[in-house]
Amino acid sequence: MPTRDSDATRQMHPREFDELYRLEDAYWWFVGRRRLVWQLIDTYAVRRDNNADLRILDAGCGTGGTMKAVTDLGEVHGCDAAWSALQYCRKRSFSNLACSRVEELSYADNSLDVVTSCDVLEHIPDDSAALQDTYRALRPGGILVMTVPAHPCLWSEHDEALAHLRRYTRREIIGKLQEAGYRIEKFSSAVSFVFPMIFTFRMLQRLRTKQPDEPKTDLRILPPLLNNALITLLRIEMWLTRYINLPLGTSFVVVGRKPQ
Repeated sequence: MPTRDSDATRQMHPREFDELYRLEDAYWWFVGRRRLVWQLIDTYAVRRDNNADLRILDAGCGTGGTMKAVTDLGEVHGCDAAWSALQYCRKRSFSNLACSRVEELSYADNSLDVVTSCDVLEHIPDDSAALQDTYRALRPGGILVMTVPAHPCLWSEHDEALAHLRRYTRREIIGKLQEAGYRIEKFSSAVSFVFPMIFTFRMLQRLRTKQPDEPKTDLRILPPLLNNALITLLRIEMWLTRYINLPLGTSFVVVGRKPQ
């Protein structure tokens, strides 16, 4: 079960950053998530004027995959509490980087148009403080585009290997966003079509004897045909989320706006 009372942000093992950097450009989960984040920024972000680039911060940028995906939308910045993660961002030729925690952003008040935060909040003990600081740094009218893991019942060795502190319920994450001041403009489940398979897999995992070695993620190199099929399913989901909010999935995706 998740540990909720840690006094410091839980960071992934350096081995997991190596794996993330190796997989995230092609692995179905990351490809689908990046495309969805790009679509939401393109749909909901409002530019200061018609010609201005968006000033985008990827808060908890990891090895830089999301930053790479949104470079065509504006001026991209990244921050992460793990110095080793930022070294991978430098390999991708990013320079607007800061080693800082999401709850202590090194950006001025009202200075950002967009903050993205993909599967980051669950690492932070004081997640409310992190949401409040992203709100502070956004300009009025700016947006937060965020994904978080959904449903505590899906807690597994995968969460432990990624140093998660929690998985969220719908009521919990909406409540914390609203307490921080955000107006919810989009809230949907994601990774929905494969939810039954993932749920079944996680339940079966609980039946096996737990091994004494370090926990490992579910990330595995898949056969190209299967990986591409899963990417196609996520593209269909992405199209659907233009029109509806999906009711069930392994993640929640949200767009919160700082009111004018």
